[in-house]
Amino acid sequence: MECGYELVGEVAVLTLRRPSRYNAITLPMARELTRAIRRAGTEARAAVITGEGRAFCAGADLMRLTKEIEGDEDLETILHSHFHPLINALWESDIPTLAAINGPAAGAGMGIALCCDLRVMDPESYFMSAFIHLGLTPDSGTAWVLPRMVGLGRAMEIVMSGRKVSAQESFDIGLCNKVSASGQALAQALEWAERLCDGPTSAYGANRRLLYETAALGFAEGLAAEAVSQGRLGETALFGKGVAAFREKRKADFRSL
Repeated sequence: MECGYELVGEVAVLTLRRPSRYNAITLPMARELTRAIRRAGTEARAAVITGEGRAFCAGADLMRLTKEIEGDEDLETILHSHFHPLINALWESDIPTLAAINGPAAGAGMGIALCCDLRVMDPESYFMSAFIHLGLTPDSGTAWVLPRMVGLGRAMEIVMSGRKVSAQESFDIGLCNKVSASGQALAQALEWAERLCDGPTSAYGANRRLLYETAALGFAEGLAAEAVSQGRLGETALFGKGVAAFREKRKADFRSL
C-alpha cells in the first residue's frame, strides 16, 4: 500500500508512503488516497494528510507515470481520470481536512496540500510549483486555489519562478496557517484536528465550498449563495443543536449527531 490509513481517536491520518521517492505520486497512490479521503468521511470527524520520511509529497512520479500510462492516455486524460477524483474528494469532503507538511510539497503535492482546509508546516518544509521547470502549467487544483489564497500577482510570481516558498514565507502570505516546532507538524495538526472534532462536522464542508464559490462570484451572486447555503444548514439538526446551546448559554455538543 502506498497510502496508509489510521484512525487516531476520531481523526483519520492518511500517510503517503513512498519515502525513498519523497512520496512522489503514482497512479495507484492517487487511487488509494482518493479512497482513503472518502473513507475518512464516513469513519472520522476530521482527516490529516502527511508524508512518511523527509517529504510531504514531491509531486507526480514522472518516471513511474510514463510506465503506467496506457494506450492513448495523455496528461489531460490522466488528470481527469486519476488526479481530479483525488482533488474532488477533498473538495466534497464534509469533514475538515488538514495537511501536516513535514517536508517538500511540490507540484501535485503542493496542490493536494492547498486543497486541504488547513495547513501546518514544519519550519524546514516548503512549497514549490515545479511545473514551469517541465514546461507545464499547474495541476491538482493549484491554478484555482493559489491566486485565491495569495492574490493573482503573487501567485503569478510563484508559478512562473518555480521557486521554493519557505514555511515562514508561506505563513506570512497566507499559504499555511501555522508553522510548527521542528518535527512537530503532524503532532500539531493532530491536536488541531482533535479540537475540530468537537465542531459541527458537516458544516465545515459547507463553509469550505461557500467561501471558494463566492470568491468567484459577483457581490449579488455571493449574497445569494450565502443565503442558499445557510438555508440548507438551517434545516439540519446541527443548527437546532447550536441554537439550543446558544439559548442555554453553553457550548454546543455536536458529537451526538
